[in-house]
Amino acid sequence: MNFYKRILKIQYLFLLFALILASCASNKSLVNGNPTHPGLTDAQHRQFYYYYYEGLRLKENQQYDQALETFRLCLAIDSLDAGAQSEMGILNASIGLTAAALKNLENSVRLAPSNWWYNVQLISIYSNLKNWPRAIKLAVDLQKIYPNKEEVYNMLASLYKETKEYDKAIAADDRLENLNGIDESLSLDKFRLYILSGKPKKGIAEIDKLINKYPTETRYRVLRGDIYMQQKKPELAYEIYKQVLQEDPQNANVYVSLSEYYKTTNQPEKAMESIVTALKNDQLDVDTKMDILGQYVDKMIKDSTRLVETESLFKMLVDRYPLEEQVHGYYALFLQYLKRDAEAISELETMLTINPKNEQTWFRLIQLTSTDKDFNHLLAVSTRAIENIPKNPTWYFYRGIAQFQLADYRGALLTYKTAIPFITTDQTGMKSDFYAQIADVYFKLEQKDSAFINYDEALKYNPKNILVMNNYAYYLSLEKKELNKAERMSAKTVELEPNNSTYLDTYAWVLYQEANYSLAIFYIEKAVDNLPKGDDPGILLEHYGDILWMSGKDDGKNDAKALEMWQKSYDAGNKTEELKEKIEKKGWVRK
Repeated sequence: MNFYKRILKIQYLFLLFALILASCASNKSLVNGNPTHPGLTDAQHRQFYYYYYEGLRLKENQQYDQALETFRLCLAIDSLDAGAQSEMGILNASIGLTAAALKNLENSVRLAPSNWWYNVQLISIYSNLKNWPRAIKLAVDLQKIYPNKEEVYNMLASLYKETKEYDKAIAADDRLENLNGIDESLSLDKFRLYILSGKPKKGIAEIDKLINKYPTETRYRVLRGDIYMQQKKPELAYEIYKQVLQEDPQNANVYVSLSEYYKTTNQPEKAMESIVTALKNDQLDVDTKMDILGQYVDKMIKDSTRLVETESLFKMLVDRYPLEEQVHGYYALFLQYLKRDAEAISELETMLTINPKNEQTWFRLIQLTSTDKDFNHLLAVSTRAIENIPKNPTWYFYRGIAQFQLADYRGALLTYKTAIPFITTDQTGMKSDFYAQIADVYFKLEQKDSAFINYDEALKYNPKNILVMNNYAYYLSLEKKELNKAERMSAKTVELEPNNSTYLDTYAWVLYQEANYSLAIFYIEKAVDNLPKGDDPGILLEHYGDILWMSGKDDGKNDAKALEMWQKSYDAGNKTEELKEKIEKKGWVRK
């Protein structure tokens, strides 16, 4: 992990916490606002305070609409009360009425310009609106009123970062340093700001300042070494790393940095050794270890010379961090790479025990389960995914596939139709796939008109859905309906994938139904030639035989070859009664 990544992990103080602080400070409003309400009668004073405190109570109970109405009553009595204006602003902001909130908060600051909380609230809303000039002006004015308040300089530094006024952000950090002395987070922040402003020497001086103040704190020296690495001075970096290791041989961070050094100097074996040493080190926090694993896991998994060591490392991490999802996730990847899918599934199941709402883990588990064609298992896993995350249509898609393969067609139909409302308007490809699956189910249920309606629906959402075009064309040809439409769709699939044996077979079959036998023979032979090794040739060879038979109706040519193809189809496992009859009767009477 290089030094830039480490710096980016430093948590800065952000401005958007201001509304929370302000809401906690509601009871300060009366103290700092206009408590005397000049010009009001005693009765009006009492009524005002009643509504005010009732509004606070309602807000505390999260009854925001009622609280808003109550503060409106306050302002109807006295519109010049800064506290009531502030509370109205906070409530309006919480329900998204930004313009109204802005007006209320500007009123509160105008009425009580020196009130810290009102100013912070207004700065916060300006920041939410990215109105940086106004937010900065207000923060500068606030600094003049509260020159020794740390929070105002934190705000200024954050605001100047947003406008990329890095010198001014550094100046705000300097004021904080004058108030509090040298501080790690400030020095690191200034280092980053100097780098961003193109002043690396000044940035490095901030790190040197930390090293001088904390000479026994080795991580600053390691960071100094990382800077040398960035400056392409690996020899100087290595000298620092060696010195740190002599003083602290168990320093985990230095091993991470050494791995970068060894990578840069073309020593991959030593780089990996350093990473493994770091991962085994108890001094390294688990988040950093996961970050390291994320960078190196692919190389570790694919290094065939270290498989035993890598597995031992993963097992050690799993034992040490049994509730860390990522550890199990990386181990699962390693097991998948070794084709040990059952063990990988076990790791993913553990991840889901830790966090059953992790969509990515469910997706990985479902994908892994679907590859082994155990459709009962796929059905169980996808059903559990739906129970935990019921509005993700992906789970329904796989559940429907499992039900379809298990011949539960009505169950599949219900599953697909249940998922349709969960598909968003921009997921047109997914919607097309769902309607295609519904169409396939309807065809299995012998509801062919419904099947064709849903194929049309699928193509409406994705006119280039090649699987839909192929299936639609094939089923139309089986029904001998709209053959011109079937031919157009099938020809498009062959144009898009000219070597796909399935699409070639469909096209040949459509041409066969149109009695275009010579062209059908050309495409069915291409389909046979392109059949992937290991695929079932049964249906393809039967189609080949049928086309040959009908092509020889005038002179009897190709009859013997047709019988040969039928027999090969039957021997390949396509043992239907219809095919058996073709073979025994040596074809059929041609018309």
